[in-house]
Amino acid sequence: MARIIRSIAAPVGIRNGQTQMPNNPKDLSTITELFDRIPVSKGGSAEVGGLWATERNALIDEVTAQITTFQTANARPVIDGVLDPGGGTLKLMNEVASDPPAGAVTARVAPAPEGFKEDQGPIGIYVVDVNLMDGFRTIQPMVVGADYVRKLVRVEGSSIAWYGVVIPRACTGQGSIPHINFTPTPDQGGYRDGTYDSFGGWGRLWADYTSVIGGQMAASGVGQILVIPFYKTSQQSNLGDFYFNWKEVVAAVITEALISFDPYLLRTDFTFDEIVSSSFSNGFVAHRKFNENANGAAAMTDFIFDLDGQAGGSNWTPKNGAIYRNRTTKGNINPEGGNIWYVGNRWGSKFLPIYPGGINTHAASRNHLLYHGLFKFCW
Repeated sequence: MARIIRSIAAPVGIRNGQTQMPNNPKDLSTITELFDRIPVSKGGSAEVGGLWATERNALIDEVTAQITTFQTANARPVIDGVLDPGGGTLKLMNEVASDPPAGAVTARVAPAPEGFKEDQGPIGIYVVDVNLMDGFRTIQPMVVGADYVRKLVRVEGSSIAWYGVVIPRACTGQGSIPHINFTPTPDQGGYRDGTYDSFGGWGRLWADYTSVIGGQMAASGVGQILVIPFYKTSQQSNLGDFYFNWKEVVAAVITEALISFDPYLLRTDFTFDEIVSSSFSNGFVAHRKFNENANGAAAMTDFIFDLDGQAGGSNWTPKNGAIYRNRTTKGNINPEGGNIWYVGNRWGSKFLPIYPGGINTHAASRNHLLYHGLFKFCW
Protein backbone atom coordinates (compact mmCIF):
# COMPACT_ATOMS: atom_id res chain seq x y z
CA MET A 1 0.00 0.00 0.00
CA ALA A 2 1.35 3.41 -0.89
CA ARG A 3 2.02 5.73 2.01
CA ILE A 4 -0.61 8.41 2.49
CA ILE A 5 1.04 11.75 3.26
CA ARG A 6 -0.91 14.14 5.48
CA SER A 7 -0.74 17.90 4.97
CA ILE A 8 -2.24 20.93 6.68
CA ALA A 9 -3.44 24.26 5.34
CA ALA A 10 -2.24 26.47 8.21
CA PRO A 11 -0.05 26.17 11.32
CA VAL A 12 -1.28 24.08 14.24
CA GLY A 13 -0.44 24.53 17.94
CA ILE A 14 0.58 27.39 20.26
CA ARG A 15 4.03 28.76 19.44
CA ASN A 16 6.29 28.82 22.49
CA GLY A 17 3.23 28.64 24.69
CA GLN A 18 2.20 32.18 23.79
CA THR A 19 0.99 32.68 20.21
CA GLN A 20 -2.00 30.60 19.13
CA MET A 21 -1.95 29.43 15.51
CA PRO A 22 -5.10 29.25 13.30
CA ASN A 23 -5.73 25.62 14.35
CA ASN A 24 -8.28 24.96 11.62
CA PRO A 25 -10.63 22.12 12.67
CA LYS A 26 -9.68 20.02 9.64
CA ASP A 27 -5.97 20.49 10.37
CA LEU A 28 -6.47 19.51 14.01
CA SER A 29 -8.28 16.37 12.87
CA THR A 30 -5.45 15.59 10.43
CA ILE A 31 -2.78 15.95 13.12
CA THR A 32 -4.55 13.87 15.76
CA GLU A 33 -5.06 11.11 13.18
CA LEU A 34 -1.35 11.29 12.33
CA PHE A 35 -0.22 11.19 15.96
CA ASP A 36 -2.43 8.15 16.51
CA ARG A 37 -0.30 6.30 13.93
CA ILE A 38 3.02 7.20 15.61
CA PRO A 39 4.30 5.04 18.52
CA VAL A 40 4.60 6.62 21.95
CA SER A 41 8.32 5.78 21.88
CA LYS A 42 8.66 8.14 18.91
CA GLY A 43 6.59 10.94 20.39
CA GLY A 44 3.16 9.84 19.14
CA SER A 45 -0.02 8.51 20.71
CA ALA A 46 -0.61 5.20 18.89
CA GLU A 47 -0.93 3.09 22.02
CA VAL A 48 -3.35 5.51 23.68
CA GLY A 49 -4.95 7.03 20.58
CA GLY A 50 -8.56 8.08 20.13
CA LEU A 51 -8.80 9.87 23.48
CA TRP A 52 -8.50 13.45 22.25
CA ALA A 53 -10.62 16.20 23.80
CA THR A 54 -13.72 17.36 21.92
CA GLU A 55 -13.82 20.91 23.32
CA ARG A 56 -11.79 23.12 20.96
CA ASN A 57 -9.50 24.91 23.43
CA ALA A 58 -8.76 21.70 25.34
CA LEU A 59 -7.98 19.95 22.05
CA ILE A 60 -5.57 22.70 20.99
CA ASP A 61 -3.77 22.41 24.33
CA GLU A 62 -3.50 18.61 23.97
CA VAL A 63 -2.24 18.82 20.40
CA THR A 64 0.32 21.49 21.35
CA ALA A 65 1.61 19.32 24.18
CA GLN A 66 1.87 16.32 21.84
CA ILE A 67 3.78 18.39 19.26
CA THR A 68 6.24 19.46 21.93
CA THR A 69 6.60 15.83 23.03
CA PHE A 70 7.28 14.73 19.46
CA GLN A 71 9.78 17.52 18.83
CA THR A 72 11.61 16.67 22.06
CA ALA A 73 11.64 12.90 21.50
CA ASN A 74 13.06 13.38 18.01
CA ALA A 75 15.59 16.09 18.98
CA ARG A 76 14.17 18.63 16.57
CA PRO A 77 16.31 21.76 16.19
CA VAL A 78 13.32 23.93 17.23
CA ILE A 79 10.94 22.86 20.00
CA ASP A 80 8.11 25.38 19.85
CA GLY A 81 4.86 23.37 19.98
CA VAL A 82 3.85 24.24 16.43
CA LEU A 83 3.51 22.36 13.14
CA ASP A 84 3.93 24.47 10.01
CA PRO A 85 2.67 23.41 6.56
CA GLY A 86 5.64 21.90 4.76
CA GLY A 87 7.79 22.13 7.91
CA GLY A 88 10.41 19.62 9.01
CA THR A 89 8.45 18.35 12.03
CA LEU A 90 5.39 17.52 9.93
CA LYS A 91 7.58 15.86 7.32
CA LEU A 92 9.19 13.67 9.99
CA MET A 93 5.78 12.77 11.43
CA ASN A 94 4.72 11.49 8.00
CA GLU A 95 7.93 9.48 7.74
CA VAL A 96 7.57 7.67 11.08
CA ALA A 97 3.78 7.17 11.05
CA SER A 98 2.42 3.78 10.11
CA ASP A 99 0.11 3.56 7.13
CA PRO A 100 -3.67 3.80 7.72
CA PRO A 101 -5.39 0.40 7.97
CA ALA A 102 -6.16 -1.26 4.66
CA GLY A 103 -9.52 -0.08 3.38
CA ALA A 104 -9.53 3.07 5.48
CA VAL A 105 -12.04 5.61 4.20
CA THR A 106 -10.69 9.04 3.28
CA ALA A 107 -12.56 11.93 1.66
CA ARG A 108 -11.58 15.20 0.01
CA VAL A 109 -13.53 18.00 -1.62
CA ALA A 110 -12.88 18.31 -5.35
CA PRO A 111 -13.48 21.42 -7.46
CA ALA A 112 -16.98 21.84 -8.83
CA PRO A 113 -17.03 19.99 -12.18
CA GLU A 114 -17.15 21.47 -15.66
CA GLY A 115 -17.38 25.09 -14.61
CA PHE A 116 -20.56 24.74 -12.56
CA LYS A 117 -20.86 26.93 -9.47
CA GLU A 118 -20.91 25.70 -5.88
CA ASP A 119 -22.95 28.62 -4.52
CA GLN A 120 -26.65 28.61 -5.29
CA GLY A 121 -28.91 31.32 -4.00
CA PRO A 122 -30.73 32.92 -2.68
CA ILE A 123 -32.99 31.85 -5.54
CA GLY A 124 -36.65 31.06 -6.04
CA ILE A 125 -37.57 27.53 -7.09
CA TYR A 126 -40.85 25.98 -8.16
CA VAL A 127 -42.34 23.27 -5.95
CA VAL A 128 -45.81 21.78 -5.78
CA ASP A 129 -48.31 23.71 -3.70
CA VAL A 130 -48.45 21.51 -0.59
CA ASN A 131 -52.08 22.50 0.07
CA LEU A 132 -53.29 20.86 -3.14
CA MET A 133 -51.74 17.40 -2.88
CA ASP A 134 -54.52 15.54 -1.07
CA GLY A 135 -57.57 14.55 -3.06
CA PHE A 136 -58.00 14.95 -6.80
CA ARG A 137 -57.69 18.70 -7.33
CA THR A 138 -55.44 20.12 -9.99
CA ILE A 139 -52.01 20.75 -8.51
CA GLN A 140 -50.17 23.98 -9.18
CA PRO A 141 -46.66 25.31 -8.53
CA MET A 142 -45.62 27.72 -5.84
CA VAL A 143 -42.31 29.54 -5.46
CA VAL A 144 -40.13 29.04 -2.38
CA GLY A 145 -36.69 30.37 -1.54
CA ALA A 146 -33.57 28.21 -1.58
CA ASP A 147 -30.05 29.18 -0.49
CA TYR A 148 -27.36 26.53 -0.42
CA VAL A 149 -23.83 25.46 -1.28
CA ARG A 150 -23.05 22.25 -3.14
CA LYS A 151 -19.84 20.24 -3.14
CA LEU A 152 -18.27 17.41 -5.09
CA VAL A 153 -16.44 14.96 -2.82
CA ARG A 154 -14.04 12.16 -3.78
CA VAL A 155 -13.77 9.12 -1.47
CA GLU A 156 -11.01 6.53 -1.31
CA GLY A 157 -11.66 3.18 0.36
CA SER A 158 -15.25 2.63 -0.77
CA SER A 159 -16.92 1.06 -3.79
CA ILE A 160 -18.60 4.40 -4.58
CA ALA A 161 -16.01 7.08 -5.21
CA TRP A 162 -17.96 10.27 -6.01
CA TYR A 163 -20.57 12.14 -3.97
CA GLY A 164 -22.62 15.28 -4.32
CA VAL A 165 -23.31 17.21 -1.12
CA VAL A 166 -25.77 20.05 -0.58
CA ILE A 167 -25.46 22.21 2.53
CA PRO A 168 -28.25 24.73 3.21
CA ARG A 169 -26.78 28.15 3.92
CA ALA A 170 -28.52 28.10 7.31
CA CYS A 171 -26.94 24.76 8.26
CA THR A 172 -25.60 24.55 11.82
CA GLY A 173 -23.43 21.48 11.19
CA GLN A 174 -23.60 18.78 13.84
CA GLY A 175 -27.18 17.76 14.48
CA SER A 176 -28.22 17.91 10.84
CA ILE A 177 -29.68 14.71 9.40
CA PRO A 178 -28.11 13.13 6.31
CA HIS A 179 -30.51 12.85 3.39
CA ILE A 180 -29.24 10.17 1.00
CA ASN A 181 -30.58 10.38 -2.53
CA PHE A 182 -30.22 7.77 -5.27
CA THR A 183 -30.30 8.93 -8.88
CA PRO A 184 -31.60 6.82 -11.76
CA THR A 185 -29.04 4.69 -13.59
CA PRO A 186 -26.45 7.14 -15.00
CA ASP A 187 -26.33 5.61 -18.49
CA GLN A 188 -29.83 6.97 -19.17
CA GLY A 189 -28.27 10.42 -19.31
CA GLY A 190 -25.19 9.33 -21.24
CA TYR A 191 -22.91 9.06 -18.18
CA ARG A 192 -20.70 6.06 -18.86
CA ASP A 193 -18.93 3.78 -16.41
CA GLY A 194 -15.72 4.09 -18.43
CA THR A 195 -15.29 7.76 -17.47
CA TYR A 196 -16.38 7.34 -13.85
CA ASP A 197 -12.94 7.33 -12.23
CA SER A 198 -12.13 10.80 -13.55
CA PHE A 199 -15.77 11.97 -13.31
CA GLY A 200 -15.17 13.35 -16.79
CA GLY A 201 -18.46 14.26 -18.44
CA TRP A 202 -20.47 13.57 -15.28
CA GLY A 203 -20.68 17.20 -14.21
CA ARG A 204 -24.21 17.74 -15.50
CA LEU A 205 -25.50 14.86 -13.38
CA TRP A 206 -23.93 16.46 -10.30
CA ALA A 207 -25.34 19.87 -11.22
CA ASP A 208 -28.86 18.61 -11.96
CA TYR A 209 -29.37 16.54 -8.83
CA THR A 210 -27.69 18.88 -6.38
CA SER A 211 -29.99 21.55 -7.82
CA VAL A 212 -33.40 19.87 -8.10
CA ILE A 213 -33.15 17.56 -5.07
CA GLY A 214 -30.84 19.78 -3.02
CA GLY A 215 -32.83 22.89 -3.83
CA GLN A 216 -36.08 21.37 -2.55
CA MET A 217 -34.35 20.08 0.58
CA ALA A 218 -32.75 23.44 1.32
CA ALA A 219 -36.00 25.32 0.69
CA SER A 220 -37.93 23.05 3.06
CA GLY A 221 -35.79 24.14 6.02
CA VAL A 222 -35.84 20.66 7.57
CA GLY A 223 -32.28 20.61 8.92
CA GLN A 224 -30.84 18.04 6.52
CA ILE A 225 -27.64 17.72 4.48
CA LEU A 226 -28.00 16.03 1.11
CA VAL A 227 -25.56 13.28 0.13
CA ILE A 228 -25.83 11.79 -3.38
CA PRO A 229 -23.73 8.63 -3.97
CA PHE A 230 -22.94 8.71 -7.69
CA TYR A 231 -22.80 5.00 -8.42
CA LYS A 232 -21.94 3.34 -11.73
CA THR A 233 -24.74 1.85 -13.80
CA SER A 234 -23.13 -1.56 -13.29
CA GLN A 235 -23.49 -1.09 -9.52
CA GLN A 236 -27.24 -0.47 -9.53
CA SER A 237 -28.13 -3.86 -8.04
CA ASN A 238 -25.02 -4.22 -5.87
CA LEU A 239 -23.37 -1.18 -4.31
CA GLY A 240 -20.45 -3.29 -3.05
CA ASP A 241 -18.72 -2.46 0.21
CA PHE A 242 -20.74 0.75 0.48
CA TYR A 243 -23.29 -1.52 2.16
CA PHE A 244 -20.79 -2.11 4.97
CA ASN A 245 -18.93 1.21 5.29
CA TRP A 246 -21.71 3.63 4.30
CA LYS A 247 -21.95 5.21 7.76
CA GLU A 248 -18.22 5.91 7.80
CA VAL A 249 -18.36 7.19 4.23
CA VAL A 250 -21.33 9.52 4.79
CA ALA A 251 -19.75 10.89 7.97
CA ALA A 252 -16.45 11.52 6.16
CA VAL A 253 -18.15 13.10 3.14
CA ILE A 254 -20.24 15.47 5.26
CA THR A 255 -17.26 16.31 7.49
CA GLU A 256 -15.13 17.36 4.52
CA ALA A 257 -17.98 19.27 2.87
CA LEU A 258 -18.84 21.16 6.06
CA ILE A 259 -15.21 22.07 6.70
CA SER A 260 -14.93 23.34 3.12
CA PHE A 261 -18.13 25.37 3.64
CA ASP A 262 -17.35 26.70 7.14
CA PRO A 263 -14.41 25.21 9.10
CA TYR A 264 -15.89 26.36 12.40
CA LEU A 265 -19.15 24.43 12.15
CA LEU A 266 -17.55 21.27 13.56
CA ARG A 267 -15.44 20.71 16.66
CA THR A 268 -14.80 17.09 15.64
CA ASP A 269 -15.90 14.79 12.82
CA PHE A 270 -19.60 14.79 11.87
CA THR A 271 -21.68 12.02 13.46
CA PHE A 272 -25.30 10.93 13.03
CA ASP A 273 -27.74 8.28 14.19
CA GLU A 274 -30.66 8.78 11.80
CA ILE A 275 -31.16 9.42 8.09
CA VAL A 276 -33.81 10.01 5.47
CA SER A 277 -33.49 8.68 1.93
CA SER A 278 -35.04 9.32 -1.46
CA SER A 279 -34.88 8.35 -5.12
CA PHE A 280 -36.35 9.16 -8.49
CA SER A 281 -37.55 6.77 -11.20
CA ASN A 282 -35.46 3.58 -11.43
CA GLY A 283 -33.13 4.99 -8.79
CA PHE A 284 -35.48 3.07 -6.50
CA VAL A 285 -33.50 -0.11 -7.31
CA ALA A 286 -30.28 1.15 -5.71
CA HIS A 287 -32.36 2.88 -3.03
CA ARG A 288 -34.24 -0.27 -2.03
CA LYS A 289 -31.09 -2.41 -2.15
CA PHE A 290 -29.41 0.09 0.17
CA ASN A 291 -32.32 0.08 2.60
CA GLU A 292 -32.45 -3.71 2.67
CA ASN A 293 -28.73 -4.56 2.60
CA ALA A 294 -26.72 -1.70 4.11
CA ASN A 295 -25.71 -2.35 7.70
CA GLY A 296 -28.19 -0.66 10.03
CA ALA A 297 -29.70 1.50 7.28
CA ALA A 298 -33.33 0.42 7.64
CA ALA A 299 -33.30 0.91 11.41
CA MET A 300 -31.78 4.38 11.06
CA THR A 301 -34.16 5.57 8.34
CA ASP A 302 -36.88 7.95 9.52
CA PHE A 303 -38.56 8.46 6.13
CA ILE A 304 -38.26 7.14 2.58
CA PHE A 305 -39.32 9.27 -0.38
CA ASP A 306 -40.01 7.60 -3.75
CA LEU A 307 -40.52 10.05 -6.62
CA ASP A 308 -42.38 8.21 -9.38
CA GLY A 309 -40.39 5.03 -8.94
CA GLN A 310 -43.38 3.22 -10.40
CA ALA A 311 -42.36 4.56 -13.81
CA GLY A 312 -39.12 2.59 -13.32
CA GLY A 313 -40.99 -0.55 -12.27
CA SER A 314 -41.36 0.00 -8.54
CA ASN A 315 -44.15 -1.31 -6.35
CA TRP A 316 -42.12 -0.65 -3.20
CA THR A 317 -44.32 0.77 -0.44
CA PRO A 318 -42.35 0.81 2.84
CA LYS A 319 -44.33 1.71 5.95
CA ASN A 320 -42.18 4.79 6.55
CA GLY A 321 -42.40 5.82 2.92
CA ALA A 322 -44.02 8.70 1.09
CA ILE A 323 -44.71 7.43 -2.42
CA TYR A 324 -45.52 9.64 -5.41
CA ARG A 325 -46.92 8.09 -8.57
CA ASN A 326 -47.46 9.93 -11.83
CA ARG A 327 -50.50 7.74 -12.44
CA THR A 328 -54.25 7.98 -11.98
CA THR A 329 -55.59 6.13 -8.96
CA LYS A 330 -58.44 3.67 -9.41
CA GLY A 331 -59.64 4.32 -5.89
CA ASN A 332 -61.60 7.17 -4.38
CA ILE A 333 -59.06 8.16 -1.72
CA ASN A 334 -55.86 10.08 -2.37
CA PRO A 335 -53.40 9.54 -0.72
CA GLU A 336 -54.02 5.83 -0.84
CA GLY A 337 -53.22 4.16 2.45
CA GLY A 338 -52.17 7.49 3.87
CA ASN A 339 -48.81 7.58 2.10
CA ILE A 340 -49.24 7.01 -1.67
CA TRP A 341 -50.05 10.16 -3.64
CA TYR A 342 -51.29 9.95 -7.22
CA VAL A 343 -50.60 12.96 -9.43
CA GLY A 344 -51.41 11.62 -12.89
CA ASN A 345 -53.53 14.03 -14.96
CA ARG A 346 -53.36 16.59 -12.14
CA TRP A 347 -50.55 18.82 -13.41
CA GLY A 348 -52.12 22.24 -13.78
CA SER A 349 -51.72 24.85 -16.48
CA LYS A 350 -49.48 27.04 -14.34
CA PHE A 351 -46.68 24.49 -14.80
CA LEU A 352 -46.64 25.10 -18.55
CA PRO A 353 -44.57 28.33 -18.47
CA ILE A 354 -41.89 26.42 -16.53
CA TYR A 355 -41.60 23.98 -19.45
CA PRO A 356 -41.81 25.96 -22.69
CA GLY A 357 -41.10 22.84 -24.75
CA GLY A 358 -43.92 20.91 -23.10
CA ILE A 359 -44.15 19.44 -19.63
CA ASN A 360 -42.65 16.02 -19.00
CA THR A 361 -44.68 15.05 -15.96
CA HIS A 362 -42.31 12.22 -15.02
CA ALA A 363 -39.41 14.67 -14.77
CA ALA A 364 -41.73 17.16 -13.04
CA SER A 365 -42.27 14.55 -10.32
CA ARG A 366 -38.58 14.76 -9.54
CA ASN A 367 -38.41 18.52 -9.87
CA HIS A 368 -41.33 19.53 -7.64
CA LEU A 369 -42.74 16.78 -5.36
CA LEU A 370 -40.00 16.13 -2.79
CA TYR A 371 -40.71 19.45 -1.09
CA HIS A 372 -44.19 18.21 -0.17
CA GLY A 373 -42.82 15.07 1.50
CA LEU A 374 -40.19 16.95 3.46
CA PHE A 375 -42.70 19.62 4.48
CA LYS A 376 -45.25 17.04 5.62
CA PHE A 377 -43.07 14.44 7.34
CA CYS A 378 -39.80 16.04 8.42
CA TRP A 379 -40.95 19.05 10.42
